[in-house]
Amino acid sequence: MVTAGVQFGWALQLSLLTPYIQVLPCVRIWSDKCSSKYGRRRPFILAGSLMISVAVTIIGFSADIGYLLGDADEDHRNFKGT
Repeated sequence: MVTAGVQFGWALQLSLLTPYIQVLPCVRIWSDKCSSKYGRRRPFILAGSLMISVAVTIIGFSADIGYLLGDADEDHRNFKGT
């Protein structure tokens, strides 16, 4: 379906934009107070990168995940996951 790409694009943009608007000021404060042996910023960069990777993967497989969690059969097309 053509609209699936548009929905994925909007979800991807929102997932990448939201940290700048809502979370980034809090992360800045926490990272300034962090005293990790890896530095002040690296643990937060790593954690943020992992969370974004997981979120984008979940968005990509959201229809399949919904089917596996019990979506109705009339809403189901074909299972396209791996």
